[in-house]
Amino acid sequence: MVEVEQQSTEIRLSVPWGHVAAKTYGSSTGKLVLVVHGRLDNAGSFTRLMKYLPKELFYYVCIDLPGHGWSSHFPSWMILDVMDYIHALYFILEALQWKTFIYIGHSLGAQIAVIFNTFHPNRIEKLISIDGILMNPTIFKKFTTYFKNASAFSLKAYHKEKPLSFTREEILHALKTIRFGGILNSEAVDALFERAVTEVNGKYIYNRDIRLKNHPFTFMQINECQMFNSMFSVPTYLVIPSHGIIFAHKQLYMLVSETIKTKTTLEVIHIDGNHHVHNNNPEKVAPFICKILNSNYSSKL
Repeated sequence: MVEVEQQSTEIRLSVPWGHVAAKTYGSSTGKLVLVVHGRLDNAGSFTRLMKYLPKELFYYVCIDLPGHGWSSHFPSWMILDVMDYIHALYFILEALQWKTFIYIGHSLGAQIAVIFNTFHPNRIEKLISIDGILMNPTIFKKFTTYFKNASAFSLKAYHKEKPLSFTREEILHALKTIRFGGILNSEAVDALFERAVTEVNGKYIYNRDIRLKNHPFTFMQINECQMFNSMFSVPTYLVIPSHGIIFAHKQLYMLVSETIKTKTTLEVIHIDGNHHVHNNNPEKVAPFICKILNSNYSSKL
């Protein structure tokens, strides 16, 4: 597959708590595609993939979720939870003035789509999900512990504790190795770096919201996940990397996929790579996404 240099445009969308930053690609008159990254990433995680995707007939908006990249954080006094992101998506779409659209999501970005569809059905036309499905293979925290930690991080954000600063090399090393779902290669780290940090006196501080350390969804049991899955009605194309999160929990994934199939079509694409394959090896993911975008694409993969 040929990599093509692409033009991108930076935009800022006005929302009630500030702004959402985004990169756009393609034709503004083309088919609308919202692209949403995972937890602690930013819009840069799709920069390398965008080089392979068709531009003439599509308009891609790759957002920085609130508290990520160059987007405003939610108000500092809030206890941050995943439902804030689902609700925020409504205002992002209001700012874009989009009614319906195609959704490409990675990890948390894809999980947001599942719950958003429950609250606002018939707006997402199809979901292209990269290693993201609504299930909780491991209960990291008890319900009470989760929200106790959420409250503690909220107070830290409110009191604006001075953030730690790091050298460029320390940031690059952390972005590469200290992450959920496997390491990133050097090119993938470079794609994230610019939006991930701000330079202060020759060192760098992270742009991300400290409240994100309390991992969203970890209080949800599989029963709660399945309630949302049972109402999901969007045709879905699910990319499952060989060393990703979903593949490591096959039994739970099969349970969830059977629930989704009762309401909609689910096509599965198996590829070699880890949780961040779309950033590490975009050339592996792109051919499938191009086919899905360019046709009704209903064949088994």
